[in-house]
Amino acid sequence: MAGRQLEFGFVVTAAGAPGSSDSSMYDWFLEDCELFSALGYRNAWLLEHHFSDYFPTPDPMLLMAHLAGRFPEFSYGTCVLVTPWHNPLRLAGQIASVSLLTDKEMHLGLGRGTAKYEYDAFGLDMAEARARFKETYEILDLALAGEPFSYAGEHLNVPKQIRLRPKPNRERIHFYGAIGSPDSAAIMGELGLLPICTSIGDLDKQAAALRNWEAASGRRVVDVSCPIMVDCIVAESDEEAVAEACEFKPRYMQAQIDHYTPDVTDWENTPGYEAWKQIFAGMQARTKPEGIVPWTQWQLIGSPPTVAAKLRSFVDIGFNNFILQFSTPGVPVEVRRRWASLFAREVAPSFSPAFSSDRMSATAP
Repeated sequence: MAGRQLEFGFVVTAAGAPGSSDSSMYDWFLEDCELFSALGYRNAWLLEHHFSDYFPTPDPMLLMAHLAGRFPEFSYGTCVLVTPWHNPLRLAGQIASVSLLTDKEMHLGLGRGTAKYEYDAFGLDMAEARARFKETYEILDLALAGEPFSYAGEHLNVPKQIRLRPKPNRERIHFYGAIGSPDSAAIMGELGLLPICTSIGDLDKQAAALRNWEAASGRRVVDVSCPIMVDCIVAESDEEAVAEACEFKPRYMQAQIDHYTPDVTDWENTPGYEAWKQIFAGMQARTKPEGIVPWTQWQLIGSPPTVAAKLRSFVDIGFNNFILQFSTPGVPVEVRRRWASLFAREVAPSFSPAFSSDRMSATAP
């Protein structure tokens, strides 16, 4: 485990058992932050989704500003901000403001978004996603440098020279590009964005993505923060963990199918999204318990020794910043907190000094 010290964070979001109200889910994720802080977690990551039951958290920067005041011990990240849906100057102003309201690092994952439903609702053409993503990031990068600038692009323009106010603390702001395949890794590397991945493939595909990013960026993943979002279920035995995955995760997969509407999206003819037809076909199979079992192999799901061994495999290919996803649609609050507590007590202390033995006396399920 040479290189950067490992970091463990968690997805903080609105989720709960079926039928939970939005108000209750927001109360619970604040309670999650209190518990996870006591357990030793120090990175909180926020999601952006709109108009559906699939994580009703439409404004990560607003949530980040609120959480930074209540939980100053955390660094904050996004996984991800869907930049084509944002006015880049307004988003830059939000980021600049939050960079002055926290004294911790900001890990801002940026992505294109994959839900045609959301693109249609915002009145945007999903076929333009890749170009809009690039232009939005270029404007963010210029604005957050704190110097006067203008910009002329195909889709976006800043015709009048402006300087962003407030002046951001640029050293705290780190941008990442969402990687869903080895091909997209090269694109993010060429843009100069750090890699942020999700565990949607086997270890060979994950390793290929990181190697492609290294080749395109000219940097090594061991020298930078390299996060991956991965589902985490820790139980007393492998059999119990897999059984819980089969009980709770089909609801999560179905929520994604309902949100992304893959059956009515023309993936083959939407530039930059051709690979997603196959990805969603695999997700459709996982809406049934029998489809979940093979998926658990590539997630941090199992007994503490099994999860530790899987974690080492991710570390060996270059990941050093883990975004643990305990909270997904359909998972009751008490269940996700039990998983998070077992990881903190039984797995994390072997990898990170942040999870010291004195923290393990914290109240936990």
